[in-house]
Amino acid sequence: MALTKEIVADKIEVITGQREDDDGNMLDFTSVQVRTATRVLEDGAVISQSYHRHVIQSGDDWSSEPTNVQDICNAVFGEN
Repeated sequence: MALTKEIVADKIEVITGQREDDDGNMLDFTSVQVRTATRVLEDGAVISQSYHRHVIQSGDDWSSEPTNVQDICNAVFGEN
């Protein structure tokens, strides 16, 4: 019986919309939502799984994110 743990960004979504600022002006925004799955596997079969979500916005530092998340952030926001 071999137990292993893996952490993967398994869902990445680009969200665009508008929000109102303090002066009542409408501002466009774009963000990248990342769902991270933490899985415990026994002999390759998932026996436990949990999720965590976080949001990345323009101006945030995404250099520590996995490569697939960095690639999407670079495409959406430009090079970091």
